[in-house]
Amino acid sequence: MADGSKGYDKLLETAVASDDQATFDTILEAALATWPDDREAILAMAKGLKPEWMEPAQIQEVEEAEARKVAAEEASKARGIIYYLDPSLWNGQAELGATSSTGDSDEQSISMGLSFRRDFGERWSHDLDLNFDLGRNSGETTRQRFVTKYEAIWRPWNGTYAVNYTELEMDKFSGYDYRVIENIGIGYQLIDTDRQKLRFQGGPGIRISRVEATFDEFGTMLSPTMTEKEFLGRISSTYELKLTDSVSFKDRASVLIGVDMTTVENWMELTARINAHLAARFSFEVQYESAPPVGTAAWDTITRAALVYDF
Repeated sequence: MADGSKGYDKLLETAVASDDQATFDTILEAALATWPDDREAILAMAKGLKPEWMEPAQIQEVEEAEARKVAAEEASKARGIIYYLDPSLWNGQAELGATSSTGDSDEQSISMGLSFRRDFGERWSHDLDLNFDLGRNSGETTRQRFVTKYEAIWRPWNGTYAVNYTELEMDKFSGYDYRVIENIGIGYQLIDTDRQKLRFQGGPGIRISRVEATFDEFGTMLSPTMTEKEFLGRISSTYELKLTDSVSFKDRASVLIGVDMTTVENWMELTARINAHLAARFSFEVQYESAPPVGTAAWDTITRAALVYDF
């Protein structure tokens, strides 16, 4: 994909909007000469804007590049299960940093995370995130939280897609042994440019929660350990903004509306790239639950500062 932060995409779009082929040709030639490494992407973008203004050789070059990509994808698929598991085809990140939290645990801790991204052709994409926070004080564990999120997206239509979202949370100090959310839905890509992306999605799901037993100050059990199942609706949005070539912003928000409880979450991050493999990241997460377990807070926040390594 062409790097829109370099500006030639907007110039070409303006030339097309003005029906100015001479300017279009001049900008295209200048872009190809200035960024030779982006040649395929530049020509592909120009073809998408105004193919009739391009030279036949340029059109052929784009078509040949597209054919090579299709052939490479088919050859990769022919490897069977290796096509899905090959680590070189997944975009991975490892994250290590410090965390400050409020709510059920008011303290500082260390955080670790792994994330993996993979597109299968043009229709399928997969996101897997794993995050772990650990805090200890005077030899005792004071924070222990593990969250994994998996999202699979299928794009059979232009702009509209189907999604499957799964989340597992284990937080020792939240009042739950674990919580699992399974959600399917339909989404729409409202904005999809090189600089920014915005999508919304929603659909039905189920939440399974293992609630810990609660006791009074004398050790008398107030409520036993129990497993709760709740049908719910989930609405979410994801917004990404490329501020500069090295700085990006991302925000994810979701609302889970169940029979007994509503959960609202918002997570945002600012990432500044240091080099090709290393980046600094600052993130803030806030969660509200309308009916939390006895003895736990309705509002929780997590602030992280971390280094991220791409592999």
